[in-house]
Amino acid sequence: MDFYRIDEKYIGFLQTYEKTHRGFSKVPNIHYSDRDKFSFGAVLKVNGMNYYVSVSSFDIQQEANILICTPGDKKEIKGSLRFNYMIPVPEECIKRLVIKDIEDEQYRMLLNKEYRFCKNNESEILEKASVIYDMVVHNKKPKLTENSCDFKLLERAYKEYLMKNK
Repeated sequence: MDFYRIDEKYIGFLQTYEKTHRGFSKVPNIHYSDRDKFSFGAVLKVNGMNYYVSVSSFDIQQEANILICTPGDKKEIKGSLRFNYMIPVPEECIKRLVIKDIEDEQYRMLLNKEYRFCKNNESEILEKASVIYDMVVHNKKPKLTENSCDFKLLERAYKEYLMKNK
């Protein structure tokens, strides 16, 4: 498990596919004004598809996320993993994020802290991914399902994307 950047063309395809079939999309944008979003994974495997969860700056505890905290005396929230927005990604659409290659020293240090947190909490992350996937797919909490990616729909989009891009 590692940090990855997801191909922009693939993200756009998922967003369009979900909008077309659902009327809106919960697939996260990957561009911010100062940096691009990255993901952690694979956190879940469903029918041979690997799911990746976005690392977000969102810092409020909710049922469908895990807050990323720095170790030490003053635990500081650095962001979260937002499982209601995790997506299935083909291997050819991801690229490993090499932290040591990040030039901005402060950002590189932050990424190292976030990565250590994710690796130290890997079993909790895997469990949360599975629980949220099940809750959303089986509509156990309609409000959560409404505010999540449509995982089954995105799995169909994943397969369609692969067929179109062979």
